[in-house]
Amino acid sequence: MTQVLISIGSNKQNPQHQIETAFLRLNQRFDNVRMSSLYLTEPVGGIPQDSFINAAIRLDTQVSAHELLQFLMVLEHQAHRNRAQEISNGPRSLDLDIILFGDEILSESDLVIPHPRFRDRRFVLEPMQVIAPEVIDPVSQKSISQLLDECSDRNWVKEMEEEILTQ
Repeated sequence: MTQVLISIGSNKQNPQHQIETAFLRLNQRFDNVRMSSLYLTEPVGGIPQDSFINAAIRLDTQVSAHELLQFLMVLEHQAHRNRAQEISNGPRSLDLDIILFGDEILSESDLVIPHPRFRDRRFVLEPMQVIAPEVIDPVSQKSISQLLDECSDRNWVKEMEEEILTQ
């Protein structure tokens, strides 16, 4: 079994529903699936758009990284995401990224693992730190907690349960 960390996010077409639906499908297909709390996050990239809802998912699998990628692409397609027609860093109905796949390091045209920008994205690291603080990035040899402590991204990330309680 390989332990995998996935970042999941959405900011259109009922984002919370999109995330919950994808989580249920992952839970049906893989073992030991666990998801962090949901986080309301500031969009990255400067394009005016709604805030995102993000989370992190941890699961165990026996499939290859490429097979997992294909399954994630199917989930995105079912959520009506069309990567060919969207603006880079723009709104998305569902975004599923493989962040870590065990201790594998891959650099191929269709798949780079670890995800090349995850160390610089608070919206990925904060939820991930909740469910996998001890997991080690095979490139930097640092834990998720260490990477979050060192992260220079200052975009806001707010746990949604806290948001609901303060409104």
